[in-house]
Amino acid sequence: MAKLKLENCDIENEMAETVGEKVDVLIRTFNSDSTLERCLRSVTDHIAYSRIIIADHNSTDNTQEIAKKFNANILTEEVGLGYATKLLISNAKTKHILFVDGDIEIVRQGFVEESLKKLESGKIGAVVGCALGHRFLYGIPLGLTLMSLDLAKKVLPPDRIQGRETYYFEEALRTNSLKVAYIKDAMVHRSTYRDFKYWPEWQGAQIRLTPSRHVGQLINAISVVFMMHLNSKRIKNFIYSPIYYIKILRGYFNPDKFGKIDRRKVDLNGH
Repeated sequence: MAKLKLENCDIENEMAETVGEKVDVLIRTFNSDSTLERCLRSVTDHIAYSRIIIADHNSTDNTQEIAKKFNANILTEEVGLGYATKLLISNAKTKHILFVDGDIEIVRQGFVEESLKKLESGKIGAVVGCALGHRFLYGIPLGLTLMSLDLAKKVLPPDRIQGRETYYFEEALRTNSLKVAYIKDAMVHRSTYRDFKYWPEWQGAQIRLTPSRHVGQLINAISVVFMMHLNSKRIKNFIYSPIYYIKILRGYFNPDKFGKIDRRKVDLNGH
């Protein structure tokens, strides 16, 4: 009987460890003070976390001051998005990590617990939290994405890339025969760059600057554009989809013009 109780106790402890697992939250920032406080407050409200680690691209606004209010570990860099991503991964210590963009707000309680359950099958490599009301699911954006630290360490984007870092995560999943799972209505996304006049061209250029599978990425972009605009629930956006895709192609064929735009100098009023 004593042995049975001990086994039950072990099972309960094991379950408690799974339910109570904490994650390091990884955030990349640059001049994010307009959205970061709401983001970090949502992390503290909804996520069982060990540490919040921020890689800041030497912000010139109040980004770092806001991060300090939430006791975040702040790392600074002046290299690029790929370097910032690897810097965060190299400083993480928990078994699983949660990427969060500084312009999102988490609204789903228990997101980490749900994500960990999805990973138990062994066939899922990453779990993506989707925006509120979005019903068309695609890709592996890092707005709200959980994965194992071991898998993340296999992701090696070039230091100085400015975008499309998710390509390298996709390759790591593909190489390891893993899939992406999605959790709906997990966050609100307040993008700070989508009003930029050349945002589609910039995205197309980033595809061109990845090392391979360009044709496949361009074909996939067709469905992504339509799903993105369907998620917006605005007919004018859906009608605009072919033009948006043509702009992506324009950026793809002009990477020198559109791919090296310094996003730190972008006028978010559209210029």
